[in-house]
Amino acid sequence: MPPVHDRPDPPLRLHSIKLGATVADKTDAIRTVGQLLVEGGCIAPEYIESMIAREQQASTCLGGGIALPRGRRKDGASIKKSGLAVVQIPAGVPWSEEQTVHLVVGIAARGDEHLKIIAALTGVLDDKATARRLMTTTDPDEILASLLGPPSKANPSAPIDEPWPDAVHIELVLRGQAGLRNRAATRFAEIATDFCSDVRVRHGDRVADGKAVASLLRLDAESGITVRIEARGADAGAALAILRDAIENNVENGAQPASTFADATEAWVPPATATSIVVGTPASPGIAIGPLFHYRAEVFSVEDTHGKPEVERRRLHDVLADADAELQHLSDDAEACPLSVQAEIFNVHQALLSDPELLAEVVTLIDQGHGAPWSWQQVIKRRVDEVRRSKNERLAGRATDLLDIGQRVLRLFSGVVKRETVMPSEECILVADDLTPSDTAHLDPKKIIGLCTASGGPTSHTAIIARARGLPALVAAGDEVLSLPPGAIVILDGGGGRLYPHPDEAAFASAKEFQASLARRQALADADRFRPAILTDGHRVEIAANICGSEDASAAVEAGAEGVGLLRTEFLFLCRETAPTEEEQFQAYSAVARALDGLPLIIRVFDIGGDKIVPYLGLTREYNPFLGLRGIRLCLRRPDVFKTQLRAIYRTAAVARAGSVKIMLPMVATLEELRTAKEMAEAVRADLDAPACEIGIMIEVPSAVIMAGEFAREADFFSIGTNDLTQYALAIDREHPELGKEADALHPAVLRLVAQTVCAAAAAGKWVGVCGGAAGEPLGAMILTGLGVTELSMGIPSLAAVKARLRATSFKALQLLARRALACSTAAEVRALSGDT
Repeated sequence: MPPVHDRPDPPLRLHSIKLGATVADKTDAIRTVGQLLVEGGCIAPEYIESMIAREQQASTCLGGGIALPRGRRKDGASIKKSGLAVVQIPAGVPWSEEQTVHLVVGIAARGDEHLKIIAALTGVLDDKATARRLMTTTDPDEILASLLGPPSKANPSAPIDEPWPDAVHIELVLRGQAGLRNRAATRFAEIATDFCSDVRVRHGDRVADGKAVASLLRLDAESGITVRIEARGADAGAALAILRDAIENNVENGAQPASTFADATEAWVPPATATSIVVGTPASPGIAIGPLFHYRAEVFSVEDTHGKPEVERRRLHDVLADADAELQHLSDDAEACPLSVQAEIFNVHQALLSDPELLAEVVTLIDQGHGAPWSWQQVIKRRVDEVRRSKNERLAGRATDLLDIGQRVLRLFSGVVKRETVMPSEECILVADDLTPSDTAHLDPKKIIGLCTASGGPTSHTAIIARARGLPALVAAGDEVLSLPPGAIVILDGGGGRLYPHPDEAAFASAKEFQASLARRQALADADRFRPAILTDGHRVEIAANICGSEDASAAVEAGAEGVGLLRTEFLFLCRETAPTEEEQFQAYSAVARALDGLPLIIRVFDIGGDKIVPYLGLTREYNPFLGLRGIRLCLRRPDVFKTQLRAIYRTAAVARAGSVKIMLPMVATLEELRTAKEMAEAVRADLDAPACEIGIMIEVPSAVIMAGEFAREADFFSIGTNDLTQYALAIDREHPELGKEADALHPAVLRLVAQTVCAAAAAGKWVGVCGGAAGEPLGAMILTGLGVTELSMGIPSLAAVKARLRATSFKALQLLARRALACSTAAEVRALSGDT
């Protein structure tokens, strides 16, 4: 066993040195040094994984056989106290294709202590003899002196100070307080490392390797001086452009350019004292501070009472009519823009009430002599059990809807007209196992400041409504939250997916300060919401809204939308016994066009099927409806309904501003589908003698990406539906209660599909938009913009914030961010790009 020597307590304590170690690989080396920090009481065990994740994002090798692994800033809560640990590996461990490390210096530090260590090691890096001696020494004091001794004053010039006749260069004045020192040097090196070209920085007679932090620190380049940045290699020009942007945007003290976006996800870093944490899944960003309120919905259950079948059938009919009226009332009440999503959900519930197969099963039991309430209860229970066992994971996630409508009808059977559930009387953070649409409809939005559920996923009803209302929320927190004491003052971090049940004063103060910062930022964004999203270097991104009707259109324009990137027309087809007429649709679409007053309007033809139930279309039950008749497939198989809608759209185009109305086809998987739909559309247009409309397709299935080059020659534009594309690409149903949280649209696989689509479209001169959830979150919007997406369409509450975030950076920096995202291996690594320094 190699000796482990405990050391005394210097200002930044070196807790242990492990000499003569052998490790399997780089990850094993990080785990070994991390375990020393755990044993020294510096970090919690989970911080080791943060160190590994940080290394995957950017190498911590300083050169000279020395690496300084550390965790991600966003995981700072796992640091108990600052400290150091060293693992010496005489045989060395490969750290990259070009670097072998012999000395691994693990650091736990909430501030910038690691930069002091880097500075102290500069002499070692310049003195090869000393570096070799440290790799094999058996004297821990020699290593201690190197780590904690004074910074070296070694000559900063040399091995790299050779002529570069083929180099390109720029000269810049350093800005900010740090110049090119401390954290600014770290960020500069990380940006430079993303390019294959060599990079160096000159100041006077000194020169530094632009990819080596220690070398840059030796340059001692303070703010206000002029430096010359040189690059040679295939991408030298691009490297200089990005580095110029970095310096001009003050790359220091965490205020990096868009290459890392430390605040992209509005991450709150709690103080180290916040050690009691309940971890869930982020559902809606923001911080909420307040008392817990446990919400427990009433549950109705009935015993069987026999009656005459004709009487019980009449009872069923009357109660279902009352339930339908209730749902219609709730849908009407949700007409305010933030609740348009909830209105859609109640429309789906109305459709469930008229499901002929469900009703037939209930009537069968009634005809066997059972009472109507009991018969309804049995059928709902059987349906819930079926969908929960279903191999179709999306249907399994619909159990909540069935339970909700089942309880609504049983309540009415019981003669209870109004729910009497105990509701909070003051502002609170509401905790529940899960929330149904009916639950949220009865919650007072003035009293609920945050939501936390034990179950659910990021696409659950709770998450959808929380985002629509702008409420901080986390889901899938586990049963632990249900046992927390009512009234306890907690902190809920929706963006981080964490609940802090026992915060101290330091945590409260930090959270309140972060809240205030978010409020100030949102106020500034709202004030500038009508300004276009023009980036600092002149690149423009169109910001549009996803809406359901004319009232949404007015609200979207008021919120800063520059058009509508997705008009969901399904709202006209649900909750009725027959399809909407041409005139009815024309009135609805033209009302939206009038509200937009000439702004672009993309109308998606009806996307029915899957979980959208429309009995009058005569759809039979499918084993897997999400791989069956839905989207364009259903449109083409019901040309009567499809052509009626197309007529209404072309009539709208005739009365709207020329070229403002566009048609979008959902779930297109083959060229034959696009061609057939275009032929039908042209026939309708010619019959009406209407103006032509651009016809685009949604990119939602992998086949559309693979064939994007062919599609781009025949479609006028692409709009990527990241929600469906993610679930089809990853084979993870985004509605699944357990797996849904893994269906992340920022997974590298999905981002590479987006990049492939954009590339194919650009080659054909076509534009690409995104109308999925990724467009509405800041990090997603920035990465998508960097990939070349030119239109982002999102929920109305996200418009101002996304526009403000994009205006604060440059397209060049976003391109760099996108490249780094594409190089990641996991969604977690992509999301870590927003929080590391």
